[in-house]
Amino acid sequence: MRNLAGIAVTLWLGAMAFFAFVVAPAAFAALDREAAGRFVAVVFPRYYLVGVVLGLVALAGLGGRRLIEGGRPWDWLPILLVLVMLALTLYAWAVVLPAAHAAREAARRAPADAAAAEAARFSRLHRRSSILNGAVMLAGVVFVVLQAGRRP
Repeated sequence: MRNLAGIAVTLWLGAMAFFAFVVAPAAFAALDREAAGRFVAVVFPRYYLVGVVLGLVALAGLGGRRLIEGGRPWDWLPILLVLVMLALTLYAWAVVLPAAHAAREAARRAPADAAAAEAARFSRLHRRSSILNGAVMLAGVVFVVLQAGRRP
């Protein structure tokens, strides 16, 4: 139990970083923009699912550690960080991702005069998704730093 939360969050960060800095750029470098967008759209639900599962594992590890070791000052902070990571991931998955997908499809199917508005909507949603994912990664890094500095 002791290291389960740290391992889960580290895996979550690793998966996020691998997708953001390796998979997505490679897709856009190797495929035409439309095909790369479709590829990323297929991967994203799985990406968020992995995050949610690892977040739940981290929460279970933190809960187990609290039961075994008892509470310490500041024990609430790692739990809060994982809850924030989970909430942002769920929001990105359940709200932003479907809206971005709908905007991308609407831009693809719309007449030229309406396509620009839908493309702008997609761009705003994409930016929101990037900010949310960046915030999840930042919270995860803070979590890992806190865990690394924790005394056994």
